[in-house]
Amino acid sequence: TKDGECVTVVTTKDASSSSSSQEISTNEYNANLVIGADGMNSKVRQCLHNAPPGTWSSNCVKSSKFQPKTYTSPASFLRIKVLQLPPQFEIPDADGKPPLKTFSQDIYAIRSVNTGPRTFLSLGLLPMKDNEAVRPTNIITRPDHGIWKITNGKSMREYFQQAFPRLNFQEGGLISNQEWDRFAKAEGTRFPPCQYSPGLAVWDESGRSGVALVGDSIHAFSPDIGQGVNAGLMDVVCLDRALAGFDDVESGNDNDTTATDKTKKQTTSTTLEANLQRYQKQHAPEIAALIRLARFGAPYQYKQPHRADRALRLVWTANVAMRLLLNKVSFGVIQPPCIILSQNEDLTFRQVMRRADRTTALLKTIVLAGLTLWAKRRFGLALFRALP
Repeated sequence: TKDGECVTVVTTKDASSSSSSQEISTNEYNANLVIGADGMNSKVRQCLHNAPPGTWSSNCVKSSKFQPKTYTSPASFLRIKVLQLPPQFEIPDADGKPPLKTFSQDIYAIRSVNTGPRTFLSLGLLPMKDNEAVRPTNIITRPDHGIWKITNGKSMREYFQQAFPRLNFQEGGLISNQEWDRFAKAEGTRFPPCQYSPGLAVWDESGRSGVALVGDSIHAFSPDIGQGVNAGLMDVVCLDRALAGFDDVESGNDNDTTATDKTKKQTTSTTLEANLQRYQKQHAPEIAALIRLARFGAPYQYKQPHRADRALRLVWTANVAMRLLLNKVSFGVIQPPCIILSQNEDLTFRQVMRRADRTTALLKTIVLAGLTLWAKRRFGLALFRALP
């Protein structure tokens, strides 16, 4: 490592040649197992991707499998920064009505009077435990929004006062001049694309040492499905079980009521090579299903204001509403949308997407059957008459 970042990962037989070729000061660590948990731009994963042929066992997945597969969702690359509002601030109501006092445990979404593609704003406040704490307010927009061109506090305050005329954003109001200055100068961050690494682990020819990846190093996505921390923790749980010689908690099929049973029987082979193979084989499909959920689950919840966003949000909303309706009228036979299924703690990501795919297949069948009947009634008789 150098400055806390991974420089290279090599097997013991390659360690001496690697060390002699280093012209920079590094720290060298020897370990039987290296865990890569260094984020979406993982240096450990890059080392596995760039490893020369023969570095790891021939039974491992190919080094190309550590090149992330990347997909763009409607929420990818949105920009976000946070404005600090005072605790329990009040929202003025219509004339003659008392103001609405906010509480930390409640969720709020305050929309601006501006509705244009580059002027619409929404103040998003997530629940908190401490009712006396400052309320962080998420500002999430497309990168071309006007607020990213404002770099001084006074202009930013005036912009927000015009966008939210009911809130007291005047000088000396809810927010201090210092906070406006900080917010205006803040660059914020961007939501990542949806990406995952098909490769999760490698091991050497001896089978006694290896590398495993967990967390954002194998999956990254925008926060709209609320599964980032859960997914990272599940990686750790599944790797821990694999290293102990147990099957993945997610390895059951869709009809397996014991898919999340923590008391599954331990397998006979408990070597490091076998355990890392188990982690790779059983957990990789779960990561792929997670990224599909992230792409299609709830990507339009940020009210992206571009005209194309608005049109596609109507399509997405209609799809969700139709699946919910079919779920009700079929008494649960037809599954609800995947974002609803993901809230069921007894289902794995694979099970969620398999059930959603069944509904998709059913809807496609119904549409195809309807089109076939229409074509038969409209063109079928004339077509048959024209045939010799």
